[in-house]
Amino acid sequence: MKKKLNIIVNMTIPTVAAYCIFFLLYNIFKQHFYEYRWLGVISFLIITGFVIKENKKEWKETKQQA
Repeated sequence: MKKKLNIIVNMTIPTVAAYCIFFLLYNIFKQHFYEYRWLGVISFLIITGFVIKENKKEWKETKQQA
């Protein structure tokens, strides 16, 4: 049970929050700076890289605890 809770708290919630921030930024760029909406993609790449890095770290820690 604790392992599932750690996965939810340490991986799922930050991933969902990161992608919510991305879509918020993308929509702001799309609405206000339509010509520069591709800048929203940069935030997507940054968030995706961060999420992948953090999730790999969490999986390693989870596997070591098991």
